[in-house]
This record gives sequence, structure tokens and C-alpha cells, in this order.
Amino acid sequence: MTPQKQSKKHIAHLQVVRQQERIIWISAIVVAVVVIGIVTTAILADTVFLPYRAVATVNGETIRAGDFQKQVKLQRFQLINQFNQYYQFAQMFGATDPMSDPNFGMALQQIYQQLNMPATVGQTVLDYMIELTLVRQEAARRGLSVSPEELEKALQEGFGYYPNGTPTALPTPTAFATPTLNPTALALVTITPTATPITPTATATPDPNQTPTATPTAFPTATAGPSPTPFPTATPMTLEGYQSAFDERLKIISEQAGMSREEYLKFYEGFLLRDKLFADVTKDLQPVQEKVWARHILVADAALATTIAEKLRAGEDFAKLAAEFSTDPSSKDQGGMLDWFSKGKMVAPFEEAAFSLPIGQISDPVQTEYGCTLSR
Repeated sequence: MTPQKQSKKHIAHLQVVRQQERIIWISAIVVAVVVIGIVTTAILADTVFLPYRAVATVNGETIRAGDFQKQVKLQRFQLINQFNQYYQFAQMFGATDPMSDPNFGMALQQIYQQLNMPATVGQTVLDYMIELTLVRQEAARRGLSVSPEELEKALQEGFGYYPNGTPTALPTPTAFATPTLNPTALALVTITPTATPITPTATATPDPNQTPTATPTAFPTATAGPSPTPFPTATPMTLEGYQSAFDERLKIISEQAGMSREEYLKFYEGFLLRDKLFADVTKDLQPVQEKVWARHILVADAALATTIAEKLRAGEDFAKLAAEFSTDPSSKDQGGMLDWFSKGKMVAPFEEAAFSLPIGQISDPVQTEYGCTLSR
């Protein structure tokens, strides 16, 4: 059979159809590739790339989402442990409803609320990580660091293991001066002693005709019983025990928060570094604050204040003059006494006069925004 010869018009039509089909196929492939790319990117962004995403930047240093997630998991794990401990303590002390118990209920409710507010927990963790980053940066600027030996010693003490056999002694608190009244200051205070009434005690008059009463016979001394058995002494933590407990802690943290040993050590190191930085920042601070104890009489004008000053210097009683003339309702009936105060607590003119005045002397009238005042 002889094939039918196609016309030029038919051939041109077939070419157009094939070209359209090719365009459709190419477009479909491009769309499919784009969709697959978008889906793949989204999956990778939520899995592979997520840990490397920045959640905060502190002076050019990035806090990554992966580290943030681990810290959040660790924080939730610690909160759950605290909740369980408080709950068990409440039950041990006989609480039928630990959540409403007056001793443990408030703490339990606070922890429960935190666990049900993940945004709050996350913000707390992020704030801590930012703070720790700032601590590390400032510590590096000051040349502060935590040595491996210091870190290991802190870990051992945290688990109750002391290689020397005894715990590290607690630091001795720094002595500081407390405000006291010296004899001169005491002499300035008018103290009226209150007489204590004494009730006379009646003395029995012996009766010569009274028959003496026989003295009762003393009871026999009780025989001492057996001594109570002493409680067993706790066995000190050994090196093997410490290593076992530490490994168990790392295992739990790895399961609950996904933290490695290095990450946990860095986390623990942050506490030590913060303590070191705090000690370095506050090393020049003195635990002493200058204070004065003063009395004052506040009046409306300088003329009256001058008159009162002359009376005080002539020996008249400060408390009586304060009660008669002072317009300060908080001190006039207390002998004008203001108690101890430090700098920055009073108005500047009065404060300058009080801190510069020798003990026992009367100041000149000092004008303030509240009136004219005399102090001693």
C-alpha cells in the first residue's frame, strides 16, 4: 500500500504541536524541580541548617539555635526535677494536696507555670546565654580564665568528692563597721529612765509553837539505761564513686538535652568564670559606708533658727526646743532625731553640714528647700 503523501500544511501543524508538547514538558519539569527544591530547602532548614541559625548576636559573636535548643531542654529537665523533688518533700511531710500546701504549694505552682510557658523559659535561657557571652568577652578582656584543674576541682566538690578527705572551709566573712553611738553621742540624747515599781515580798514570821514538818526522803537515783546506738556515719565519696556519678550525670544530660561532655563542661565553666569576673570587678570595693547620726530642728526662717541656735549653745535642752519649734512632724516629738543616714539620703545643704560638723557641735542655720534647719 502506498503511503499517503502529507501536505506542507499538515507537516507544519505537526511541528507546532510537537513544539507545544516540548514546552509543556519542559515547564512541568522546571515546576517539579522548583517544588522539590523548595520542599528540600524547607526540610533542610528545619533539620540540617537549623542548629546553625543565629538566634542572637552579642558584639559580633553568634549564639546559634542548636546551642539554644540544648540549653532550653536542659532548663526544662532541671525544672521537672525540681518539681518532682518539691512534690515528694510535700508528701513526706504529710501533705494531701502538695499543690495547695502552705509550705511547698507556692514553689510547685511557680515551677508548673514556667513549664507551661515555653516562651518564658526560652527567653530566660536566651537572656542567660547572652549574659554568659558578655561574661566570657569581658573575662577575656581582663585576662581571666578557668584552668582545667580549677574546673575539675569545682566538679569534684559539686559531687561531694574531696580528695583531701575534708570539705573546703567556708570563706570567712569580711568584718565591717556597724554604726554605734559613742559616749559623746549618747550624752546628747535625753533619755528619761522609767521607774520600775517594786512589789514588796512578804516575809513569813516563824511561829514558835508550830510543829516542824519532816523533811521528805530523797528518791533513789535512777539507774542509767543503755546508751542509744549512734547513727551510721556517711561513707565519704571515693574517686571511683565520683567518676561513676559524673558519668551517669553526663549520660542523663546527653539523653535529655543532647549535650556532649565538652558542651556540659563549657556550661559549668561559665559559672566559675562569672564568679571570677565578679570577684575581679568588686575587688576594690570596701564593705564600709560612711554614715552620720544627727538631730535637727526645722523652722521657717533664718531669724528664728539663729535664736534657737543661741539657746542651744547656752545649754537649753535640744529635745524640748525641737518639740516646741520644729516643723518636721517625723522628728519633732523624737527629740529631733533622724537616726543614721548615708550620703545621698538628705537634701544637699543639710547633708553637707551634717557630714562636716564635729560631734556635739551645733551647726549654723542652713537654708534648704523645706526651710531653715539646725543640726547637731
